[in-house]
Parts: sequence; C-alpha cells; structure tokens
Amino acid sequence: MTEANPDNEAAFIECVVKSDLRETCVPKQAIIEALERCQYSDDAVFAVKLALEEALTNAVKHGNRNDAAKSITVRYAVNGEKAVVVVRDEGGGFVLEEIPDCTADHRLGLPNGRGIMLIRAYMDEVCYRDQGREVCFIKRRTSATPVAVTKRARNIRRSIYFSGKVQGVGFRHTTCQIATKFRVTGFVRNQPDGRVELVAEGREIEVDRFQCAVEEAMGGAIQDVSATDSAATRKFKGFSVAT
Repeated sequence: MTEANPDNEAAFIECVVKSDLRETCVPKQAIIEALERCQYSDDAVFAVKLALEEALTNAVKHGNRNDAAKSITVRYAVNGEKAVVVVRDEGGGFVLEEIPDCTADHRLGLPNGRGIMLIRAYMDEVCYRDQGREVCFIKRRTSATPVAVTKRARNIRRSIYFSGKVQGVGFRHTTCQIATKFRVTGFVRNQPDGRVELVAEGREIEVDRFQCAVEEAMGGAIQDVSATDSAATRKFKGFSVAT
C-alpha cells in the first residue's frame, strides 16, 4: 500500500468525524496502524497516540465546546521517516500565548494547558494555525526521547473523572486489569453523579501511559474526561476498586 506523502499536505489521508470522543477511534486506529506498518518503535507509537488523544480532546471540548453539530477533521501521512498529523476543529480559536503555563508552581494542580504541553513534549515539531483551530504535529521515526519527557519523572497524583456510559462493572474491572501493566497505585470507583473517578499515583509519564491505555480500551463508553494533577501522597499500596 502506498502511503500519503508527509511533505505534501494536499496528498494527506483525511477523516472527518463527529465532535464526540467516541467517534475519534477511527482516525486514531488508522494512524496507529500506519505507524506500525512503517515499523515505528513502541515509544514513538505511544507518543503519537498520546499527542493525538490530547489534540482530539482539546478539539472536542475546548474547540467545538462539545457541540455535536460540529465536526473534527483529521489529516495525516506516515512514511519511513516521519509521521505528520493535523487536527482541526470548527470552534472560535484561541491565542496560544494566552494559555497559562500548566507547569508553573501555582498551576500544577490544574488541567488547563496540559494537552498543549504534552503535545509539545512528545512531538518533534508542533505548530498551531488559523488562530488555534488547527494543530499540526510531527514525529520523526528515529528521533530521540525529548528532554521534556525525560524530566517528567516526578511522582504525581492524578484525579480523573470519566462521564458517559461508564458505571458498569466492566469499566472498573478493566481499569484494574490495565493498572497491573503499569507502575501506578490508586483506585477506581463510581460517583453518585454518574461519573467514574480514577485516582492514580506514580511517575507522571507512567500515569500518562496508564490514562491513555484506559481511554483507548474504554473509548466506546467514555463521553468526556477531566483530570487534575497534584502532589503524590504515596498512601496507596496497590490499585483496586473502591466503594
């Protein structure tokens, strides 16, 4: 199969989906398969997957404001040298310079700006176009691990809230199974308001991987995700279902 040319955006593969996180599995899977065909490393595939997840979440939640009447357009091209992904929403745009720095000490516990920071940390090149409605990011097949990722070894506590059709036993059971594959501790439990709360502690990059794996496995049930980071408490001995 001939891949689209990453140096010619006119030849990119395009996928348009509804402004719903559950609908974004199609372009995500297609891009992952393209990376695997070109034999990108597991770390590179994870990096693109995480950046794409953050870009799509930002497009749905912050760009289109969860408006189901609007769409998300994903365009991409992958070859043996690099992968290029473009995510575009139909929102009002934003001014990149006005987004608060989520790494500032007084903002470490807030989720705002986290997606932009993660995309920059994991990708080799990132640019925002058309007043922020479109983000383009590039991952080279042979690029080294960015310094920004290396520094993300601090231990954190992340509180994540999932909404949608998430309160079945399967969601919590699957989350616990996934947790065994990562160096994280914490719990998952149902909330009275219909959401599921997941609290995970560990190295920041490991918590990122864990969250990404949960969202990938349970994407069909998840409608919205919100997360807040704070300092690790180190009080958990393992990961379990809480009541």
